[in-house]
Amino acid sequence: MIEMDSVFLSYIVPCYNIEEQLPKCIESLEKQSVEGHGVEFIMVNDGSKDGTLRIIRQFSERDSRVVVLDQENQGVCAARNNALAIAKGEYVFFLDGDDFLTDDASQKMYEACKDNMPDILLMNNYRISEGHPESKRLWIDQAKFIKAGIYSKDDYLAKSKIIPVSFKLYKLDLLKSNGIVFDKQLRVGEVYTFFIHCLVLADTIGVSHIPVMYYLKRAGESATTSVNYKRDISILDTLHILLDYVDKYEPKLKSKRSFLLPLFFMVTAFYLIKYVGRIKYNSEVGKLMNIVKQDDEYRKLLVYFTGIGASKDKYTLLAFAIRYLPTRVAYNIISSYYKFATRDREE
Repeated sequence: MIEMDSVFLSYIVPCYNIEEQLPKCIESLEKQSVEGHGVEFIMVNDGSKDGTLRIIRQFSERDSRVVVLDQENQGVCAARNNALAIAKGEYVFFLDGDDFLTDDASQKMYEACKDNMPDILLMNNYRISEGHPESKRLWIDQAKFIKAGIYSKDDYLAKSKIIPVSFKLYKLDLLKSNGIVFDKQLRVGEVYTFFIHCLVLADTIGVSHIPVMYYLKRAGESATTSVNYKRDISILDTLHILLDYVDKYEPKLKSKRSFLLPLFFMVTAFYLIKYVGRIKYNSEVGKLMNIVKQDDEYRKLLVYFTGIGASKDKYTLLAFAIRYLPTRVAYNIISSYYKFATRDREE
């Protein structure tokens, strides 16, 4: 049980050069409360060059629940880890400074946790495009994959149809007692890696279908015009570290589609899908695709999704194109598919 007047929830908010988006995030934080308990907001300025630090300090001057960390630029993983070291809540929630919460997010998370205190709570969220509030839609409809409730880890892994790339509430004691932090060597996929590390060490998992946050898709995210080879190839480091955690703590996950599907999609989305339909095939695209395809662990994913008994869905077709077709042909076919898919969603 959580003691009255204790800090129930620590929000950890890394901030880097987001002075335009940060006020909306702060506005949502100011509205947060939990009946009978406290919340705190650990705002980490990660060496911003704009007015981000000024906005954070103004927030702390008018709200005593704010803790300010000002550090030289070290990256988002270091920012989260430094905040974790001083967090006081029973739970922590990682919020980016360009995202924002629903007005009752903290209370809803408390109500979902208070009776059973799960190690991890999976919440639902909205996705919204910058400048287009009418674009609001659920991040992922978790109700399709598992019912709301509290599960043992084994029960959750057995019943869940997908282990989602979404937003979670973590019990601080789980993190502290197991020394779980964000891996600073990772350049991409660090959030899902952190979650899987927590998941394989957790005893209980809570699931709620209530949206508590708005994930902002910024306009610049869709403006990709050239291949960032060094950054993109690092997704293989993420893949290998994730699988190392699973090999060590929960090897049976490697045979579960619920884990392999988001893993395959995360890797493929990062090195390939973000480019299709936006840039034409070129030598850099081909170089990147060929190197990823030759990675032993990624090849195992391709084999799994094109093997005997594989589901006949878009993921199997995607894996088939990558595995069997010439690189240029595969890229152009996938690009055409995603152009039509995107157009259909917009219409």
